[in-house]
Amino acid sequence: MSKDARNEDLDLTPEQKEKFDELVALLAGSGFGESGPPLETTFSQIEQFGHRAGRMVGRAIDRLLAEQHAAHFKGEQPCPTCDEMHPPNEQPHTLPLQTLDGEVPLPEPAFTCSPCRRAFFPSASRAED
Repeated sequence: MSKDARNEDLDLTPEQKEKFDELVALLAGSGFGESGPPLETTFSQIEQFGHRAGRMVGRAIDRLLAEQHAAHFKGEQPCPTCDEMHPPNEQPHTLPLQTLDGEVPLPEPAFTCSPCRRAFFPSASRAED
């Protein structure tokens, strides 16, 4: 990864930036208190905490977006074999997905085609490793 890619920020509105800054202050306060890190704290300790907080935020974003994506498959979907429409199963299948930031539960809407005697997962065809 290039140095420029590591420093690339999201394009946030002023309101989003303000909320982001509030989140950063909340997370920093949870790690080091309201007055910040004590005098004897090393930059390495600060950096390690920042990475832990970043991974936590990364997993939370992955989880939220995966749930929003799964919502696209709440209605009937065609069987990939016979093209017959079927409603989703009562319970979605949840896969533990290992991401760069740790494990995230991936909701996988599941469908069953009785005539073809198969289960299918329409969002699986959109997922990449």
